[in-house]
Amino acid sequence: MRYCYYSAMNTITIIVGGLLVLLLVIFIIRLFYNITINLINGRKFHHALEQDFSKLRLNKMLSSLGINKTQYLYQTNVKEIHQQMKSCTDCTNTTECDEKLDSPDVDVTEIDFCNNEENLRKIKRHQSTHD
Repeated sequence: MRYCYYSAMNTITIIVGGLLVLLLVIFIIRLFYNITINLINGRKFHHALEQDFSKLRLNKMLSSLGINKTQYLYQTNVKEIHQQMKSCTDCTNTTECDEKLDSPDVDVTEIDFCNNEENLRKIKRHQSTHD
């Protein structure tokens, strides 16, 4: 009789242990899947943002100021990027901007006409100190 009791307990322990291992494996697979999907969606989002960004003068301004666009897009808050893109789109100083952008290098002190001047100075300073 005792043998039967211990045998049943061993069977239950094995079943419960197996279920716990199965749940753990499912959890790990789901976690890996969700992380992968989030990485893919993040890359798609940043690619779309980069496409929209490259159509603006702000893209050329970053290049002329020597600001790394990739670092800018990945390290700046997306809300701030959209705000800066809107400021660039709404700008009325396009003639002066185009004249500055035609020169090979633009100094950050020469862009007082730009709607994003303050932000661009901060970004340039930040990238200069962290390179």
